Amino acid sequence: MKADLHMHSTASDGRLSPRQVMTEAHRAGLSLVSLTDHDTVAGWEEASSAARTLGIGLITGTEISTREHGREVHLLAYGFDPTHPALGAFLARQQERRNERAHTFLERFKEKGLVPKDARLPAAADGKSWARPHLGAVLVEHGAVSDMNEAFARYLSPGCSLFVEKPMPGGREVMEVVHSAGGRVFLAHPGHHVPHAIVLSLVRQGMDGIEVVHPSHDAMLQRYYREVADRFGLLKSGGSDFHGRTNRGEPSLGETWIAPDRPLLDALRTH
Repeated sequence: MKADLHMHSTASDGRLSPRQVMTEAHRAGLSLVSLTDHDTVAGWEEASSAARTLGIGLITGTEISTREHGREVHLLAYGFDPTHPALGAFLARQQERRNERAHTFLERFKEKGLVPKDARLPAAADGKSWARPHLGAVLVEHGAVSDMNEAFARYLSPGCSLFVEKPMPGGREVMEVVHSAGGRVFLAHPGHHVPHAIVLSLVRQGMDGIEVVHPSHDAMLQRYYREVADRFGLLKSGGSDFHGRTNRGEPSLGETWIAPDRPLLDALRTH
């Protein structure tokens, strides 16, 4: 089985609609996927309908931003009930936080004269939110930067003078709400500078698994995180972190994938 359990759509910061992502996944020969948009399940119904038509197994998913020991850490939630009231309320609050942050970014851009006073963010549909790529697009549109890479380098990354920190819950809160909805929680791309102390802290708090395969993980890192997962009895997942951004050197769907083992398949409910 060829699986990709980490991908994004226009429900958050991807470039393709949920249906288009499922279509591309089918073309790439993937048989099991999860749409893991940031802090939302707004793309679930559209993706579910497309996956059913295409004959692809689809696992409920979302990527949730958290703060652990002063660092931003991303957790992947899988296999939950997308209609669970507590999870829905939690994700709605996450969307509010993201949108409040986006408006703060925009106001700072206006104060510095990077964009006109009447500049606006694109319309966000219900259940969707603005992310840094949307803000980068505003900067490009108004000529403040030449492209998205410059936008991130000068204004949208930690350490930049106009950067706005994201209000985030702790890992324990995320695990409690996801577990209450019947789901499992995995650490996303730990190779993105996640200290081992944070990995251990999340394990102690009840984390279920770790993303072993990711485009940022070379063979050595994959081996290391497999060993970590085995040492602590964690499930092992993986995926492409696909956003559909060809201008940022992102691989196509089907280039990064996993062959899920039986413990992972048994742990996650498929659609």
